[in-house]
Amino acid sequence: MKDDKIFVLIQYRIKQAEESLEDAKALLDGGRSPRSIINRSYYAMFYAVLALLQKIGKVPRKHSGAISFFDTEYVLKDLFPKKLSKDLHDIFNRKRSR
Repeated sequence: MKDDKIFVLIQYRIKQAEESLEDAKALLDGGRSPRSIINRSYYAMFYAVLALLQKIGKVPRKHSGAISFFDTEYVLKDLFPKKLSKDLHDIFNRKRSR
């Protein structure tokens, strides 16, 4: 993929992450269901991870693959704290169990 298309896709993923985070905040402030808040919070993190992975040319097929690539490419290389990975795994599991 050409650099300009990659940049556009990264920007799009960041926008999705920001919108999902704003949705989660609005749901929380509105006293909405925990399931909805968890869902939007998860997608805020997921879209941010996709933006990071796109930057290095990793395109996962599944959500679990995105999390695995994030751990391998960013957390294990100490570019992001392990707590962030733990939080991502936790919210992924919560989203799936609801």
